[in-house]
Amino acid sequence: MISRSKDADTDRAATGIGGGAVDGALVPLPARSAALVPTGPAAPAATPEPSLAERLLDGAGEGVLACDERGVVRSANVVARRLLPGLRVGELSAAAMSPLTLACGAENGGEDSGRAGGGKGDAPGGGGAGTAEAEVAVDGRALAVRRRSLPGGWTAWHLRDVTEERARLDSLLAERARSRFLAAASRRLGLTLHPGRTARAVAELAADELAEAAIVVLPVHAGTVDWYRCEHAGPSSAGQAPARALPAPVARALAGLDTGPQLLVAAELDSEPWRRTGTGASGAALMALPGNGKPAGALVLLPPEDGPDGTRATAVSPELDAALVEEFAQRAGIALAAASLYAAQARTAAVLKRSLLQPELPLVEGVSFAAAYRPAEQGLLIGGDFYDVHAEPGGRSATFMLGDVCGKGVDAAVSTGRLRHSVQALRRLESDPVRLLELLNETMLEAAADEDDPGFVTVVVGSAVPLESGGLRLRLAGGGHPPPVLVRADGAEIAEVGGTLVGAIPGARFRARTIDLAPGESCVLYTDGVTEARGGVGGREEFGEERLVDLLGGCHVMPAAAIAERVTLHATNWLSAGSRDDIAVLVVQAPLPGSAPRRHLHSVRTATGTPPADREGPA
Repeated sequence: MISRSKDADTDRAATGIGGGAVDGALVPLPARSAALVPTGPAAPAATPEPSLAERLLDGAGEGVLACDERGVVRSANVVARRLLPGLRVGELSAAAMSPLTLACGAENGGEDSGRAGGGKGDAPGGGGAGTAEAEVAVDGRALAVRRRSLPGGWTAWHLRDVTEERARLDSLLAERARSRFLAAASRRLGLTLHPGRTARAVAELAADELAEAAIVVLPVHAGTVDWYRCEHAGPSSAGQAPARALPAPVARALAGLDTGPQLLVAAELDSEPWRRTGTGASGAALMALPGNGKPAGALVLLPPEDGPDGTRATAVSPELDAALVEEFAQRAGIALAAASLYAAQARTAAVLKRSLLQPELPLVEGVSFAAAYRPAEQGLLIGGDFYDVHAEPGGRSATFMLGDVCGKGVDAAVSTGRLRHSVQALRRLESDPVRLLELLNETMLEAAADEDDPGFVTVVVGSAVPLESGGLRLRLAGGGHPPPVLVRADGAEIAEVGGTLVGAIPGARFRARTIDLAPGESCVLYTDGVTEARGGVGGREEFGEERLVDLLGGCHVMPAAAIAERVTLHATNWLSAGSRDDIAVLVVQAPLPGSAPRRHLHSVRTATGTPPADREGPA
């Protein structure tokens, strides 16, 4: 209900505000008697009925009040009196209106912010002409204020409580900032799978948004931990620390015993990497980073300083910040766990890959070996083609083989690794090439599961024994592999050895052939990646055995290494764009009299076909 001053009716009627006639006409006041004659107990004065204008203003959703030219509040609705508890109708508005007057004065250039009351046009409720708007805090509430000048020096004030509106807006902006930070963190953490770089990114992100400094500690490895520290708008550092020197809360977090937010007190922060650069803070927040079944690390957040009362820092106290830290810790832990898993798998793959790489060729007295290898997948370095040479005890003879398993890539490379190990074990029981292939065929069939499609391999196995005359005697047994090419002084020729695929059917039949090489002559073994290489004018013509024989004609004057490189280079150059197969070449040569034995480490062609630089010269 709107309150009134003694002459409020007259003022409202004159100005058109509040009670009186709605159209602004003056309402005559009742005449007063000259003398008061007591006639008994005085009856209480009747409260005037509110006018239509007063009822309309009381129902408004915002506060409305009017001040005259002297700053006296002439009218105020219910909302205005609730928002300004010190407001009294009929009294000067200096105290109650001071925050509003100062705010609107500041918004209006300060033209009336210093007015204190008294004097026409200079009252606290008055002000300059026109309209001014501002937002001010009164008794913990946010008020949107609009001041409007009226005729006769009067001023109208419109007040609106925007506390809840501002709270919703602040909450929305805070949530938007959180989402923006978490999205940026996810993008950055997904850029690398290196554990160290991921940990450094976590520390930098946390230092930029969550704390004055952040330290990420990785899990214990070999009694030490790696740590990464980043300062807000400062340098970053990294190092190692012994696991026994970790503060107890950090050790428990890394062990998975404490996963929630923990507190590090000042006494635990006197060494690297926890030492503070300033003197204000006394503690730090600790959060375990969840990983794959065990923590992927620990995050330590160092606040800038203690509170005003000197109490120690606590784990992120505001609820919004705590939720943000926990969500960030979840994402950081997932990124670190993924990086750690990838690093472990990469190390495992590297170890296994070394066991699948083509072996180094041994030195055998009286025999020269050379090999070249180019996998179908250039970056993989392994494939389904293989070769191997085993020197017999005493170093006067050797067993060699070259083959091709069905398939390409890693699966084929695993099969070649098993096959090489099987041959290495079987040759200790049997040195004859035919019998060795029979045992290998039985071994492969027994190793294949009944439900699996049995794999097979084409292979040539041979033995090389130097002759007293200086030549070389080879005994070759074939298992469905392309025939070797003999490089002699009078030209090149194919040496058929035949045989059945190894590991395909039980009771496979193999046969052997004995070949003598004169000094300087060679036996070239190759896989179908050479003869079946497609290229030429139309890109569909195979390199073929005939072209290979022509290529090797006259190569008896070349060392074994040059012959292997020549075959691989021409086959690679013949290939057109498109799918390609593994290429492996093994050359067995009878050295010329007086020449030292030679060997050639396996080589891998690059995508451009340039020859590798890992050849060894004469031993």
